[in-house]
Amino acid sequence: MRLIFYIFLISQLLNFLGVFAEKVKDDSSGFNSIKWEKVEENKPRPLKNIIWKSYKNDKIYFENENKQGSIKNRTNLSNEERIYESSKKTVTEIEPFLPLNNFLDYGNFQTSVRWKSSFDGGVAGGAGQQNPSFVLDYGISDSSLFSIYITGADDDLYNLVSGQKINYYWQSYGFSFKQKLLDEEDFDFGFSLVSSLEYWRHASGSQFSKSIFNQKDNSFGKDKFEDLVAALSFPISKKFNEKFTTLIVPGITFLPETLGSKGIGKNAYGNNFYIGSGIVYDLAKDLNLLLSYTTPLGPGNNYFDSDLNYSRKPIYSFGLGWDINPKISIEGKITNSYGASPATGLLTIPSDNLPLYSANITYKPYGEDTYLNPLNDVEKLISHGGITVNNALIPIAGTSQFKFNYDNSGNIFGSYGYSLSNIFQLELLNIGSFNDLNLSGSENSNLYSTYLAENNLNYRLGGKLLIFSPQKDDLYWVTLRSSVGRNDDTNQGYLFAEVLNTFRLNNSLTFNISSKYFFSGVESFGGIGFSSYLNLSDNLMLIPEINASIKNDSDFNSTLALRYSISPEKSLDLYYSNAAGVQDIGQILKDKEYKFGINLNFLY
Repeated sequence: MRLIFYIFLISQLLNFLGVFAEKVKDDSSGFNSIKWEKVEENKPRPLKNIIWKSYKNDKIYFENENKQGSIKNRTNLSNEERIYESSKKTVTEIEPFLPLNNFLDYGNFQTSVRWKSSFDGGVAGGAGQQNPSFVLDYGISDSSLFSIYITGADDDLYNLVSGQKINYYWQSYGFSFKQKLLDEEDFDFGFSLVSSLEYWRHASGSQFSKSIFNQKDNSFGKDKFEDLVAALSFPISKKFNEKFTTLIVPGITFLPETLGSKGIGKNAYGNNFYIGSGIVYDLAKDLNLLLSYTTPLGPGNNYFDSDLNYSRKPIYSFGLGWDINPKISIEGKITNSYGASPATGLLTIPSDNLPLYSANITYKPYGEDTYLNPLNDVEKLISHGGITVNNALIPIAGTSQFKFNYDNSGNIFGSYGYSLSNIFQLELLNIGSFNDLNLSGSENSNLYSTYLAENNLNYRLGGKLLIFSPQKDDLYWVTLRSSVGRNDDTNQGYLFAEVLNTFRLNNSLTFNISSKYFFSGVESFGGIGFSSYLNLSDNLMLIPEINASIKNDSDFNSTLALRYSISPEKSLDLYYSNAAGVQDIGQILKDKEYKFGINLNFLY
């Protein structure tokens, strides 16, 4: 249930930031900042061309336009160059403990949702052990940056310890301040000071296992600790040209080296000096290559094995960052860093040293969005989605999408999504419970017991990214969608991914093809879905759907829905289906019984 709290917190922050951004944008539009004054003159003068300017107290307008020197005047940049320069500055770090000498413009901010995970769940099972985090960056000035970090992990240790599954938990709330000391435009290199302070809550053990911090006896029980931890670093960067930047970061992390009264000697990580290095190379105007390698120098450690032996391991990362547009950036990397804050970023996954995947998305409210021609009323109605087959349309930026589903078997689901951009929708919450299922095929028994059995509550977080669209003169819509989450009862999770294709054949008929992939520690397999939207009248639409899973005991389910539109933003679906449910995994599993259900769809 902690993840629900994080999602709720993130949604409230995003809503606040969105409103704040709109207010600042309105205030800075110039309508209220120009002071008009009538000037009386004694003699009439010939009419001349008049150039109106609103200076808004910006000193850059009063600088010498013919200024010479090595510093490039930003007012001489083209709009495209200015957007490119601004987007590069939003890459403020390679890892939380490897900050770059990049800063946001004064008053600008950006938010990032980040996800670190192992490729499998280890002895805990599931799709992987995750450490999600949320980061807010704010430009206090053009040369200082304030950041907030929220991160949390809750799972069993990746490996058995003394033959037992042992739970661990950590949660970090922290802030960081970065101040530029030397500007690379004035010197041959950039140099900054970065400090962070964090409140770190961590725990281990349960009523069924001993704590990893208990080395004196075999008694079971949970040990909980709360500590203030910190980090300090001095990033030194050199930009060799517009595309290539190198980075050296000496730093130190301050973590406790003993916890509780049942340790023998050091039973925690301790303080660590480190030397980090990194490279940022622009493969293209909107694509960056990110590489880093960091060596912990001690005296503390950043790794422990299944025998609770502590030692030091180098930390690496490599991957790509893509600025989809000036408003949205995504990043994918391989790394063995499991921590997601400046003080914990040096730490490997508890009980092992594994390559992990890191997936990040950054939202910049002030960035320019991709322009799309607006959807018409029928397309708005289609953008509500289907029942068990999703489509590739995304509501315009700033639109909230809410769906509620219930059927006569007792399945209940609800979801909320928010379009951060015209081309990206964040699914902030997708939550629900399967009930009274009778799945066909004995091969589904493991899936049923893990994700669909009694008392299940599945909550998920995801997003949709628009790649092609007729709204920008492409032939059809293509969208990538993925979601992650877990069952609250079994604490097991899975990854669900889709490639969505939507074809508008004419004013009355739209066709969808969705290739789907389900990945978990229990089982992994693909599937495919087909659906169409047939307009029967101005406010009535028929939606037939079929899904087939691609595995040994292939499931095949079908759905028939009738959609009534109250308005382009509100609709009601009545459907008849033998799919297990409408949430991700339920779309590609077959129930032996058909059920009647209802969908409520809202855009606002």
